[in-house]
Amino acid sequence: MNSLSTPGLVRDVRRFGTFDANACLNCGTCTIVCDLSNGSISFPRRTLRKALLGLKTSLQGSLEPWLCHDCGDCTIYCPRQAEPRQSMNTLRRYLAAQYDITGLTSKVLTSRVWGIGANVFVALLVFALALAYHLYYVELEVSDLLTMPTGMEHMFDLIEQFTIVVFAIPLLVMHANAYRMYRFNALQPAGPRIPFRHYLAEAKTIVVHMVSHKNIRKCVQAVHQKRWKKHWLLGLACTIKFVIVIFFLSWFQTDSIYPVYHPQRWLGYFVTIVLIVVPIDIIVGRIRKREEMHKISDPDDFVLPVMLLLVALSGIALHIFRYLEFALTAHFLYAVHLAVAVSLVIVELPFGKWSHVIYRPLALFFQAVKERAARETAVVPTHHAGNELATKEAQAA
Repeated sequence: MNSLSTPGLVRDVRRFGTFDANACLNCGTCTIVCDLSNGSISFPRRTLRKALLGLKTSLQGSLEPWLCHDCGDCTIYCPRQAEPRQSMNTLRRYLAAQYDITGLTSKVLTSRVWGIGANVFVALLVFALALAYHLYYVELEVSDLLTMPTGMEHMFDLIEQFTIVVFAIPLLVMHANAYRMYRFNALQPAGPRIPFRHYLAEAKTIVVHMVSHKNIRKCVQAVHQKRWKKHWLLGLACTIKFVIVIFFLSWFQTDSIYPVYHPQRWLGYFVTIVLIVVPIDIIVGRIRKREEMHKISDPDDFVLPVMLLLVALSGIALHIFRYLEFALTAHFLYAVHLAVAVSLVIVELPFGKWSHVIYRPLALFFQAVKERAARETAVVPTHHAGNELATKEAQAA
């Protein structure tokens, strides 16, 4: 049985943030006060114990850190101030690194130098590509590049091809990581193999949770209802932005000046307003620490809202200067906007904190599949992790 334990697992987990589970009395208060915990999912207590007992395989296949929606009620009511919310956040970061086949997630989420440096590197690379394009493809002189106002239509076709490549990178990485997440979960010896038809039957779960974020609304406190609205608006704005960039870029990326009533402008204004207002609210909340959910364990948790804000600000600045016919300024702002947006997509989406937009709906999907299979057999599933956990606790006692 000792072979099931991985020495140093807690040390590895703590590389990803605050993890003070040693202070836990295993009293169950956190589980009782959690509005999302139920008979089939019991967190955060069970997942913390897996890490403390060195149950790495069981922890890798755990869905519970992703089923948590980070409201912080568990920490508020914890009698030992063991910070279970922070611990669950750390476990999510740890699990994201376990799924990643490249190893970059581990570096980005454990090192501030890597986390910020990777974004800066990609942004500078985009600047370098833009510079090389103008100097060697368009064959502009440096003096002309710095002083001569030009339109941007000459690069639009190339940008469309560039966009496909930019989105293909995180798409490939996230598909590979999602498969590893599935394998970690499916290989848990928790009973009979689940028939494929259950996965098909619950496929809608992914879309429902990605679109609605409805589990946040199950947290009954009023502050969480407000949080749901902001979270939903941010998700909607990012989705519109992605759809526009991937499918309708030629409609938005143009030197034509649309009238103010044109839907192209109003969609852009809506996305911009949300990407300014919501990230600012997140940043201010984390600085003031107004609620438990605003308290962060790592300064790099500011990276995502700051980058979303920069994308919006650079985009609206580009829009304004184009309409004012400041062609040279608009040209450079276009490069700035591209640099920040590409860095956000290539670094933060597959390797940073933003990856939760994929992993959380997937976890809810896998959990729904398990519950469907259990209902069909009309037998309460024997959770291997629970048996293993009980055995280790018995040995420890």
